[in-house]
Formats: sequence, C-alpha cells, structure tokens
Amino acid sequence: MSFLPSGSGALVFIAFEGQDADASEAASSLVKDLIEVWQLADSEILDTDGFYEFRFSEPEIVRDEDGTASIAWPGVAVHRGRFGELPITVIHGHEPGLKWREFLSLVLAQVGPEDSVVLLGGLHAEVPHTRPLPVVATTEDPDLATELDIDANAYEGPIGILGLLGVACRWRGLRAINLWVGVPDYLAESPSPKAELALVKAVERYASVEIDIHVLEEESRAWELGADELVSLNPHLVDLVKGLEELNDSADLPEASGDAIAAEFERYLRKRGREK
Repeated sequence: MSFLPSGSGALVFIAFEGQDADASEAASSLVKDLIEVWQLADSEILDTDGFYEFRFSEPEIVRDEDGTASIAWPGVAVHRGRFGELPITVIHGHEPGLKWREFLSLVLAQVGPEDSVVLLGGLHAEVPHTRPLPVVATTEDPDLATELDIDANAYEGPIGILGLLGVACRWRGLRAINLWVGVPDYLAESPSPKAELALVKAVERYASVEIDIHVLEEESRAWELGADELVSLNPHLVDLVKGLEELNDSADLPEASGDAIAAEFERYLRKRGREK
C-alpha cells in the first residue's frame, strides 16, 4: 500500500540532529543523501533564532580552503525539488532546545494540506549489528495504520520533537508516519550506514519510491566488518552480541520483533522525563 501524496501534494521528509532523535546519525545522514541524490536545489533557511541552548546545540567553526573561519549556527533548512514528477520536501536541522510549540508551528508551516509526511529517527537499542536492523513504523492515524498495516501509536508519557510532530500532523489532518530504526547501543559513537540503509528500505516500502544511494550497500558491509573487529577485541562485547543474536533469532520472543525497539524508546523517554 502506497503512502504517496494525492493531487499536487509533496512527499515530506523531516529529520533532526540531536541526542533524542538521531542515534548513529541514521536519519540525518539519510536526508542529507536525499538532498544530494534528488538534487533538491531550492533551499531556504528558516528563522530559528531563539530555539537553541548553545550549551547543548553548539555552533561550529567551519573553514574554507584558505583556512578562513566562519560560524555554522544550529538551525533548520527546507529543501525542495522533484523526484520524477513527485514533489519532494526535506526539512532538516538541529533538534530544538526551547519554545517547542513555536518550533512546531514554524516547521508545519512548510507542509501543505495534501502532503504526506515521513518523520525519520534513530534509537540506540539492544540489537545486534550482525542482523538486519529493525525499523518501527507507527502513526497517530488509526485509519492510516490499517491502510499501511503498521501500528497505531498508543504511547503515553514524555515525548520528543518527532513524536510531537506526529501528533501535530494528526491534529491538522495530515497523513504522517514515524519511522524509527534501532541501532546497537554498544556502538553508540559510530555513525551507521547500515541503520541508514534500513531506513531507506522502510521508506521504499511505505512510500513506494526508489532511493538509489550507490555506496550505501558497500558502506554498510564495511561498517559491519569494522564492528565485527571492534567486538572481537572485547570478550564482554562478544558475549553481549551472542546473547542479542540468540534473542533476535528466537521468533517466539518479543525481543525478536520491532516491538522491542518501540518498548526501548518508551523506556528511554520515561527515564528522560524523570531526569528533568
């Protein structure tokens, strides 16, 4: 079943860099690649001053070929273009730290009433790098959940910016799905092309669009080989991965399904809420 927009609507991808939404840079890497592969040349920088605490979303120094420094401030950009005849919008930037209500309105002002929205995220979870990385697909719209054969979101508790956007899309009558990929928590510092590839396949499945990122399969294999070598140097990690593989391969256990990733995310959000 396709998630493609109707009429003149665009397929909209939204992802944010930050600790709550972009484990192993899976989601942000995907939208950056989409911008390049689909040549989304129409770009706009949104006015996001006042949404960031620079202790947590730090500005970066960027230097040109001559070594001259400039400052890259955290913010959000909107990229538009077409994939064939299909209008595409990519909204990408840093996860906000302040004024989330205003931020939601700013972002959703870029989405049209006929658009279909894909919210992309990554979560560190108890999954082995040696198996296909699971992707959880959910929506706030029960009818859309039935149409796409995905879960209707029933979570209650603390929530991040992507979850808020999913709820806000529902309030506005927008078709929206959340796609979360689970990536190994013992490789927390490693960007994961394998996780990005898992998100690519999920987008292709639900949105019926082909995403041709040539190097991703090769980079995924290289990442997995590097993870194999890293794990082999640590007996504790060897035992950990073996145990995760056994859980993953046991089809009768809930840990073997995407439900485990959803549960892991809920536990993380509740813990985060208690710590505030």
